Amino acid sequence: MMPGVKVTFTLKLKPEAIDGFCGALPEMIKDTAKRPGFQDLQIVRHATEPAIMFIETWDSEQSYHDYIAWRTERGEMDGMAAVLAGPPQLDFWPTLVAAAG
Repeated sequence: MMPGVKVTFTLKLKPEAIDGFCGALPEMIKDTAKRPGFQDLQIVRHATEPAIMFIETWDSEQSYHDYIAWRTERGEMDGMAAVLAGPPQLDFWPTLVAAAG
């Protein structure tokens, strides 16, 4: 596996939407895993806030942007926007400083 780039994507969801959104994720990420440049993905839920974070590894930032363009073309990003309580936070982490495990 190539080192790639880590991507974090944090969503603050409407409280009434979080359970349904999280429930749909296992099926949705099956398609993510098939996209060019995908390496791995974890999704974590905040303990007390209606928020989730996608922690992803892609071959490159461009691979991730291509993936988001594909999701957007399918109309899925509009659906996600309807359940957001605030703007999403997207960050790229290209440099591995240390690792264990």
